Amino acid sequence: MIKLWVITIISFSLMFGEGPQQPSKKKFIEGKASYYGKEFEGRKTANGEIFSNAKFTAAHRKYPFNTYLRVINLKNHLSVTVRVNDRGPYNYTRIVDLSETAARRIGSYMHGLTTVRIEELNILQRNKEIDRLFTCTDVLDCLGNEEKLSGFSLSLYTTSDLIHILYLANELYLQEDVDKVYIVGNGDGRNRKYQMVISNYPTKKEALVAKDFFERKGFMKVGLMKS
Repeated sequence: MIKLWVITIISFSLMFGEGPQQPSKKKFIEGKASYYGKEFEGRKTANGEIFSNAKFTAAHRKYPFNTYLRVINLKNHLSVTVRVNDRGPYNYTRIVDLSETAARRIGSYMHGLTTVRIEELNILQRNKEIDRLFTCTDVLDCLGNEEKLSGFSLSLYTTSDLIHILYLANELYLQEDVDKVYIVGNGDGRNRKYQMVISNYPTKKEALVAKDFFERKGFMKVGLMKS
């Protein structure tokens, strides 16, 4: 199966009749990316959040808070979608500061500075149709089709940011050898959380092997679940 970022993410947008948002007219920005050290864990970011190296976030000097950026490692072409929640880096030889898990996803952790390309993402916009679908149904695939988990499952990431997890789920589907990526919702209203889940492992042993794989791929808090 050929997996294409544009087809996957835009087809989701088209389901709701609004069509894809036009991408930013700004050119790609290329430069060096660094990542946060562990000493920043638990500190307050510039937008008031508590920083976690296990979250897919980044610092940028100019992009507005909550902007989604696709960061591509130009050496290996791995990419990750991060949300801007901090300011920096203040070393002007660098263009973005990534959380540890984001750096791990693009293979730059432990390699110091990495040359990347960053692009603002605005294809998906939160609207009533997306809200209705993902608040009324607890298990869907990354294209919004209702699904059920079976056997053993792995929770790779949890967030209250629905749009961000949709970007991440599509990215995971495109980059890894997985048949489906599930979005599992829990809670109501402002307390609702969304998990990115891989499911249908018939045995616990197979699920644990997969858990090790995804941890090596950069996910820092992988949970094992039994359906």
